Amino acid sequence: MKFFEAFSTLLGWVMPPALILAGLYFACRLRWFYVLHPARTFSLMLSKRGDGISPVRAASMALAGTLGVGNITGVCAAIASGGAGAVFWMWAAAFIAMSVKYAETALAVRHRRRGESGYYGGAPFYIKDGVGGRAGKILGGVFAVLCVINSFTVGGVLQVNAAADSVSETLGVRPVAVGVVLAVLTFAAVSGGAERISSVTVFMIPAVSALYIFMCAAVIFVCRDAVPAALAAIFKDAFSTRAAAGGVGGYLFASAIRYGVVRGVITNEAGAGTSPTAHACADAHSPEAQGCLGIFEVFADTLVICTLTALAVLSAGGGRLVLWEDPMSTAAGAFVSVLGGGAAWALSLSVFVFVLATLLSQHYYAKTALLYFGKGRGYAAAFTAAYIIMIICGSVMSPPSVWLASDITAGLMTTVNVACLFLMRREVCPPEGIIGRGKSHDSGKK
Repeated sequence: MKFFEAFSTLLGWVMPPALILAGLYFACRLRWFYVLHPARTFSLMLSKRGDGISPVRAASMALAGTLGVGNITGVCAAIASGGAGAVFWMWAAAFIAMSVKYAETALAVRHRRRGESGYYGGAPFYIKDGVGGRAGKILGGVFAVLCVINSFTVGGVLQVNAAADSVSETLGVRPVAVGVVLAVLTFAAVSGGAERISSVTVFMIPAVSALYIFMCAAVIFVCRDAVPAALAAIFKDAFSTRAAAGGVGGYLFASAIRYGVVRGVITNEAGAGTSPTAHACADAHSPEAQGCLGIFEVFADTLVICTLTALAVLSAGGGRLVLWEDPMSTAAGAFVSVLGGGAAWALSLSVFVFVLATLLSQHYYAKTALLYFGKGRGYAAAFTAAYIIMIICGSVMSPPSVWLASDITAGLMTTVNVACLFLMRREVCPPEGIIGRGKSHDSGKK
């Protein structure tokens, strides 16, 4: 056990500099086009080539896997660890990570495959193609296995446990009942494949995001006199050592439900290689156009949702964070103290829907990863059955029992993916017509 704990700690030290260096490299290679040409970048997000799953629907499925209670607990944990200035460094880290998300999204579309029901792909496939040879096949296979494990840990048990705790505390129902409801809803959605999942998430994510944004905006409005103090604290504390460490850690390490800052899973999955699986199924105008939606994914996750969370909890405390026993309780306490008891119900609903959306996306990611090993071997049916059982069991499991496995799995995924992205760096170009002439070919391999 000590060996695995030491290995997890090592990965925790390796991941942040690797992600930051990769982000800076790709941002420079792309000549910061998404900053210098925002209007053109936004127009590319909405482009569509054919009649398959639209790029926006594919992006909504990717957002379903990234938006979650980590946008609530991760922010509170970052501020608790690094002070209000941690928020500034969350912004900085997200800004740099946009180029990494663009790179992995574009590569996923370029190296995707065409199946009977449409496109599919993701990190295992572009790793196999980009690295090449025996090494590429092995690394792609390793990543595919890690993706399946990740769906059970970070994308499964930890998510379900957070929803079960939140809903049971608010409504007084047993956690296992929450797990059963989540299992039934998940099975109903995933049985229809990517088409049904995307049709559910394209409605679910905007709706629950709007509810949560409204709650944050309501707190900020009621506590508007404290907003200047909150912003002042963010910028005043930004360049202290404590704030920088907490902020970068909070962004780079906050998982979807992790009650801490340094728990090894990336909040918006930039660099983790999971969300490109959703983008690969889009009938995109070009790989680069879909990559722009990857940039938007980071923007929506961190620069919008996480920022609103930070301003809400800081303003509710008069410009500082009022700590409770854990990050979720801290967030709930802030909302309830301003909006009353009804806020606890709304927050629990948001958490439940965020978790359900994440479960749908993580199931699709793992099921697609299994296609790396071939079709017709019963992998998909067996995995779905195990995944549904995991949802029910996860509602009553103790999260600490799977945290170590989650840290190691996500750390290995990110390290392998970022290294392979760098090996494939020559394929990453700006969109055609924005800066110079980018490569906009699409493989759609069969």
